[in-house]
Amino acid sequence: MIWSALPQPAKADLTTGTWRPASARVIAADAAFAHEAERLQSDLAALDIPEGGEARILIGPADLVGEAYEIVVGDDVEIRVATPVGAFRATRQLLHNLRAQGAVPRGSVAGVPAVAERGIHLDAARKYYPADWIIAMLRDAADVGINVFQWHFSENEGFRLESAAFPEVVSDEHITSAEAAQIVDIARDLHIDVVPSLDMPGHLRQVLAQHPDLRLPPGTDPDDPAEAGIIGTDHALDITRPEALEFAKRLIDDMVPVFPHSTKWNLGGDEFVAFERIEDYPALTDAAHERFGAEGTGFDLLTDFVNEIAAHLRVHGLQPRVWNDGMLRSAQVPLDPEVVLTWWTNWHAGMRPVSEAIAAGHRIVNVNDNLFYYVLGENAGYRYPTAERIWEADWHPGLFPRLWGPDGQGTVRQEIVAPYPELLLGCSFAIWSDKGGPQTVEEVAAGIRAPLRAMAERAWNGGSALSLSEFTALDAAIDEARGS
Repeated sequence: MIWSALPQPAKADLTTGTWRPASARVIAADAAFAHEAERLQSDLAALDIPEGGEARILIGPADLVGEAYEIVVGDDVEIRVATPVGAFRATRQLLHNLRAQGAVPRGSVAGVPAVAERGIHLDAARKYYPADWIIAMLRDAADVGINVFQWHFSENEGFRLESAAFPEVVSDEHITSAEAAQIVDIARDLHIDVVPSLDMPGHLRQVLAQHPDLRLPPGTDPDDPAEAGIIGTDHALDITRPEALEFAKRLIDDMVPVFPHSTKWNLGGDEFVAFERIEDYPALTDAAHERFGAEGTGFDLLTDFVNEIAAHLRVHGLQPRVWNDGMLRSAQVPLDPEVVLTWWTNWHAGMRPVSEAIAAGHRIVNVNDNLFYYVLGENAGYRYPTAERIWEADWHPGLFPRLWGPDGQGTVRQEIVAPYPELLLGCSFAIWSDKGGPQTVEEVAAGIRAPLRAMAERAWNGGSALSLSEFTALDAAIDEARGS
């Protein structure tokens, strides 16, 4: 019998025999673990192992760090951890074995994550996802070690959180304040950090439809001076004006109380304008020259905006994060080194390489769009992620999207090898609802299951000792027993 759990432990020394008592008592040797002991007792009951009898599961303290765990299985089970989240990770290991094969192998195992963050991003703005669906997604994700939920609630096509100060921007279908409170509380109970994602100064068409006076003036195509050559900016905040900046801050201030436990915030910064032709937006060029001299560009204005919003977020105790595509491209204004870069792409030659971000001291989260972008309708040429492609790429948390090469294709490998530096915070899967119609929410849940678990396995272990067929069989066994 093998150790049947995801993610796999880093070390396993199995003996003979299995543990499957008719009943068992879960005991917390420290009050800090009492809640996890109660949770496990309830989970065991759901698997027909009621409380009672002589068999014991003891959850006790050990000289470990964070999510690390050690499990020793004999006549009793001893779980050694340093934190409640470590206890949660360890107890999921026991439950996976019981679900997959009805018993837990005897012996000892130990696990420790290769990276601190294993996340899932949900674009719940272009498409409405009901609160109960989000909660179910979080439970499934937590079961395999996902510990970050980036909640993208604002987009060009929708703003789907109730707002007290700006009710006019809220979409008809949205998450209420009461539902949001339930979601963030459940996430916290599941040891998942919620990262609000309010993209700005781009991706704001829904908001700016109600505040059109704050839109950036259109760009112009010098090769087509006629009206057809106007470059639309109905999605973009006019960052040349102080009143627009103040509006952005007030929008954030209105949303911050919705996330009382959050310590991180993604402010966006991506796809604000067509970056490859940023000089074709006269309002940006003129303002940049006025503020930063003749060498100033729209990238300097964008970076200045990001730095100021980042400072505003820190006042709220929030770590600022942005997408990478428009960053590190300014000549006059350096990006605040405390801003974390969520690295999704290098599709264009103008986008800076990962190595440049590391050299500048930026922390990074790997959101590799080649492998982990689940884009509804497979819009913009994306393909739905699969475990097969993830294994084929031999992906690990330090393997980023390829860099645009001299041949005009993404051919240059970008990789940070293990042991990973502290600047590599982790990785994330991403659901993007570019086209809401192609899949129902139920189909999305089914579609993300295997690739998300594949990422979770390889993120926790910095790769995987499992073959693809072993992973697939194990994943199916764990879920089949649960009735998923």
